[in-house]
Amino acid sequence: MKDFERLKKECLDEIADLGIETGQIKEWTINTQARSRWGQCKKNKDGTYSIQIADRLLADNRISEKACKETIIHELLHTCKDCMKHTGKWKAYAQEMNEEYGYNIKRTTSGNEKGVENYKPKRMSVKYVFTCGGCGATIYRKRMSKFTRYYRNYRCTRCGAIAWRRQTVASRPA
Repeated sequence: MKDFERLKKECLDEIADLGIETGQIKEWTINTQARSRWGQCKKNKDGTYSIQIADRLLADNRISEKACKETIIHELLHTCKDCMKHTGKWKAYAQEMNEEYGYNIKRTTSGNEKGVENYKPKRMSVKYVFTCGGCGATIYRKRMSKFTRYYRNYRCTRCGAIAWRRQTVASRPA
């Protein structure tokens, strides 16, 4: 297991050395449940941030410390002002970190890019499949939500149609 506290401090120092100001982080969590993401940053109601890092990122010996730091920095950059999305300032800050430290920080990263060969994330089990009658767009949902209950009231974001067809399935094809 990698030393998370040391990596976290190094990442904060590298960001500060470039003059990038991060937001206030209220909580750091090592997420043992995450299967399809390496990290997550959430903005709390009080203006602070909570950051989660996937346990397997720190525990897997095939993943380098550099790859771990890329994920930690990725999430830290979301705490900067106007950086919750992967556009504008976030993208500029990521590019600055990449150029200065030789990282490969970007919006998404596959397991193969992290150094885990033949990495295949766990297949997502899907219970609901909705197909637009207008353009054929498909939406997958794994749990009940307002959309799954009242799908007839929602428009397709592609074509604007309200003609959804619903299917219930066991799992989504890979």
